[in-house]
Amino acid sequence: MPTFKHPCPYCGKFIDRAVAACPFCGVLEPFSPKRCLNCRKIVEDPAWVVCPSCGMSLLPPPPAAAGTAGPAGAGPAGAGTAGTAGTPPPAAQGAGAPPPPPAPMPLPVAPPPQSAGPCSGCGAPLPAGARFCTICGTMAAG
Repeated sequence: MPTFKHPCPYCGKFIDRAVAACPFCGVLEPFSPKRCLNCRKIVEDPAWVVCPSCGMSLLPPPPAAAGTAGPAGAGPAGAGTAGTAGTPPPAAQGAGAPPPPPAPMPLPVAPPPQSAGPCSGCGAPLPAGARFCTICGTMAAG
């Protein structure tokens, strides 16, 4: 039975809606909402650059990163004379190169919880503000 094809939201080519990946642009699950690659949280706003849940970058890796991993000294004669091996000459780093994506922001570290002292029943340390011991169930003094 024939099915209707829908345009891929990323490249516009017409594909079946039940595909796991677009055969033209390679986007995984093109018709499902965008998710963080690390924690799989749904990206609610396309303007987000980092995941609010885990802090990982939501920007795709730059395409030039895959093509620069060649051996040192490869290329035309004299290409390695400007700067260090693997670094393009300053003229090649001009306005055509996209800026690198921002590094993910570190998550704030919470201070360790303060102890309210030992439990009067079993001696286990009680977290601050605890009403009962989580080990033996004794009511906390205080």
